[in-house]
Amino acid sequence: MKLALIGAGPRNLMALERLLAWNQRMSVNNLEIHLFDPAGIAGRVWQPAQPHELLMNSLAAKITLFTDHTIEMEGPTIPGPTLLEWAQRSGRAFIADHNYKNKEAFLSEISHLSTNSYASRGLYGVYQEWYYQQLLVDLPENVTVSFHKERVTGIQRLNDHTYKLNFDDAAETFDGVSMALGEGLAEATDSEKELADFASRNNLIYLRSGYAAEQDFDKIPAASAVLLRGLGLNFMDVMIMLTTHRGGTFQRLDDDTLRYKPSGKEPKIYAGSGRGFPYHARGFDQKAIGETRPLYFLSNQLVDHMIENQEQMSGQKFLDLIHSEVACTYYTKLVAQAYTGISAHEFERAFQKDPLSSQVLDDYGIAQEDRLDIEKLEHPQGDAQTAQDLQKVMIQYLEKDIAEAKRGNKISPFSSAMETLRELRTNIRKVITYKLISDDDYARYILGGFNSLNSFLAVGPPILRLEQLLALIKAGVVKILGPKLTVEMKHHHFIAYSKQFLDYKVETDGIVEARLASTDIRMSTNPLIQDLLKSGMARPYQLHFKDDSTKQLGAMDVTTETAEMIDSDGIPVPNVYIWGISTEGRHWLTNGSPIPSVNDVRLRMADTIANQMLNYSE
Repeated sequence: MKLALIGAGPRNLMALERLLAWNQRMSVNNLEIHLFDPAGIAGRVWQPAQPHELLMNSLAAKITLFTDHTIEMEGPTIPGPTLLEWAQRSGRAFIADHNYKNKEAFLSEISHLSTNSYASRGLYGVYQEWYYQQLLVDLPENVTVSFHKERVTGIQRLNDHTYKLNFDDAAETFDGVSMALGEGLAEATDSEKELADFASRNNLIYLRSGYAAEQDFDKIPAASAVLLRGLGLNFMDVMIMLTTHRGGTFQRLDDDTLRYKPSGKEPKIYAGSGRGFPYHARGFDQKAIGETRPLYFLSNQLVDHMIENQEQMSGQKFLDLIHSEVACTYYTKLVAQAYTGISAHEFERAFQKDPLSSQVLDDYGIAQEDRLDIEKLEHPQGDAQTAQDLQKVMIQYLEKDIAEAKRGNKISPFSSAMETLRELRTNIRKVITYKLISDDDYARYILGGFNSLNSFLAVGPPILRLEQLLALIKAGVVKILGPKLTVEMKHHHFIAYSKQFLDYKVETDGIVEARLASTDIRMSTNPLIQDLLKSGMARPYQLHFKDDSTKQLGAMDVTTETAEMIDSDGIPVPNVYIWGISTEGRHWLTNGSPIPSVNDVRLRMADTIANQMLNYSE
């Protein structure tokens, strides 16, 4: 049997491990497994040679590629170290034995890595390379594993489940395929083409969306004015590449704040976005591995019951359940700390009976200024009337957010509530995957609002990044323009301003799209994706509305539980799987890496795919 794993990042490395684990049980004759990725083991995102300043967005202690006792799967459990455990046990020896570009930086990083550390992305790439090499140790005689640093450009179906994979200058036949293609590049939109053309004609700079590690920031001269469009995670990466990567340094002061010392090579950075505020910081993690808060509203029992009985709820009910969980955590923590005359347990029981009205809050005397206000969270600019007002509000926002995040996700009411929102991801994913709300409500409530708010509240960077941003603002290196960012092309320059603060406009010499490229498969420049769509082996996922209209999403259509690709006739393609970001929209929040001891969906899917790939030989 001959299997192809296209993409050699975390997902297909886990699929490889699961194939080997299942093979111990089944012992397939002459099993050949081939991995393909032009970027190398770990894929594009986690390459060890990338700038060392770029950080992961999850703690090293809570990143793994190994299965554990919590994973609900049919295959054998084979535990192994988390990223932190690997670094502390064997990382130093592994790095010392390899000629990494960032070798000294990795060794220094490992010596300081702790339970509360965010590892560099490059170090995670090294962990993946170690993981891959461990899998090759003591392979049974009936198994061969090969890695090919080349690009797959197309797949042709030959019969029931035999496929010809096309490469740039060759072709080869396989019995099964797993694709985990990651985020690729997208065709430029009309707006992007217009900006790029204007930049070219006026000797300006325009950098399209992309990974910060792959962008040519050297094009941006020191002291030039540059606009960063976007204030999410990619913005933080670009900010670092234009400051500390150019030699600037941060100094921690006695009051635990940061001060920035410029290198003189920085540009003047302006930034903005639709919302106009950077993502909230992740709270200091005080929870043990696998520790979660009980869910009372969008509970495991409710979701599993709805799946089993093929029930649906309204989109509003879905959001109400999410809000109830978040609010319950917030108010329970608040009462325990700030309203000590009240029994926190008694309050929690009362709140659970009536979470959506203000009556319980009134009854227990919860002050208005202490209440969780979603409207204020969505629009933190408050009553700011001018750009100068906004700068004061921005500094207050950052200072408050940093302080709350430092209090921790078991103490701070806000940070604890946002941690609950993250812990809801498994059940939110199930609601989307199993269509527990209608397509109409999915489009209206989730695609039309919740996704953006969830990213803003719960997909934020480490506290350090907001501390650095605050220091850069105070040093005059960064200025945030605000919400409803607008760009005009006039007088041989880009003109940038917030539509809410028309009193302040800036001329810039360049624009960086500080956000990731669209994951829409219809706009992808990946030749494999386009070949699959053109040949009809794949199709975009489609919503079907109650008025008989439809809407295509930019996600690969796949089977609900098994990740088999669905062709243009609506039929699953035997033994061909696609999972991860290419299915974003069909599934929910598909990026990220596996977390230990939480029955992680990515590890479960790796086991499912491996089981199916091998069983197709029977």
